[in-house]
Amino acid sequence: MKRIALVSLGCPKNLVDSEYICEQFMNAGYTLVNDARDADLVVVNTCSFLTSAVQESVDTILEMTGGGKEVICAGCLVSRYHEEVLAEIPEVVLCAGPGTYGRVVQAYEAGQRYLEPDFSSVVRRSFFSGTASACVKVSEGCSNRCRYCLIPSLRGGLVSRTPRDIVEECRILAGKGAKEIILVAQDLGCYGRDIGLTDGLVRLIDDISVIDAVEWIRIMYVHPASLTRGLVRQIETNPRVCPYIDLPVQHVSDTVLKAMGRRGGAKAVHRAFDMIRSAAREIWIRTSLMVGHPGEDGQAYAELRDFVSRGTVDHLGVFVYSPETGTKSAAMKDFPARRTALARMRGIMGLQRSLSKKRLHKMKGKRIQVLVEGYHPETDLLLAGRASFQAPEIDGTVIINEGGADAGDMAEVEITGSMEYDLVGRIV
Repeated sequence: MKRIALVSLGCPKNLVDSEYICEQFMNAGYTLVNDARDADLVVVNTCSFLTSAVQESVDTILEMTGGGKEVICAGCLVSRYHEEVLAEIPEVVLCAGPGTYGRVVQAYEAGQRYLEPDFSSVVRRSFFSGTASACVKVSEGCSNRCRYCLIPSLRGGLVSRTPRDIVEECRILAGKGAKEIILVAQDLGCYGRDIGLTDGLVRLIDDISVIDAVEWIRIMYVHPASLTRGLVRQIETNPRVCPYIDLPVQHVSDTVLKAMGRRGGAKAVHRAFDMIRSAAREIWIRTSLMVGHPGEDGQAYAELRDFVSRGTVDHLGVFVYSPETGTKSAAMKDFPARRTALARMRGIMGLQRSLSKKRLHKMKGKRIQVLVEGYHPETDLLLAGRASFQAPEIDGTVIINEGGADAGDMAEVEITGSMEYDLVGRIV
């Protein structure tokens, strides 16, 4: 039977789909290999949210086909450019759109070249590729309709899974070694609204919390306008919920947020931060900011910089606005030059880097629980792990330079040093 490798591009939501695709092929008797060079067939699960992501996806496909591999193109690129991919890259044997992955093996073996996206369901799988952390997608699509965003056209509107289905997936993944369940969606706070659930996310977390093997539940991608006091209370009082939330605000200027079409505007942003910061338990906040969107003048940027300078955010990502064909924002004219936007991005990140360094320095001498993920990627002489306030891939890590543990272990670590984004410690 053929050997298959998978290249997953983009966000953790894409990774869930990638793992599901892997599971389909493994169930059909294919052998999964880690290195694409050893594979006969490579599935490239793409992202096309931004033009830069489109280019990365195309470059990856060309790299694989250039190596003589059969390639299946999956993901958002299929929603956006499947005709171009099939016409211009004949080595791509199949374009499989989102929502079709349950049929991908049959389509490949039957010689089909295109599976049209189907936005009516959400994947459920029992295979995960991490050591002890597994993302679980509770819903698909988004109905917020931000003016700069292509997600509704690439992934459709909100489609939520039933709580029972999600909890059963969590139970299966926990039984296979997942100690951390990371709940993901385009807007996690909207979970259940399309199927008539009230406080759906809060109740779902309660149900997942009773699974004995689950030690951490992490909440990712909550729109500020979707945040509720009930959810903050869950993070505040539930010992299994990480004291952490990913709350992408994009901006704080009401003028810019209105131009973006962000639900709730600046009022929702400030209300969300006030709720979190008033909690009795310290909750770490990650957010993402966009600079250079139409409407961002010098005053709006100064407002954003002032917001960051107050140390309001613990983890931060900043990206420059990209006018994407098909979005309403792309038709707007009043936006800063790209060099100005890049300078603003560097300015914000430089400020955050300094604030993060100071905050982490204060943790020296503290003891924290760390989920050990294995050897440090740069050397086998060190271990690497994460604290409950660090999400995988996007936040910093805890570098362990003394003591031993296996990947997947929970270890008590005394912090002995810090850097801009990482902590250093020893197992005690």
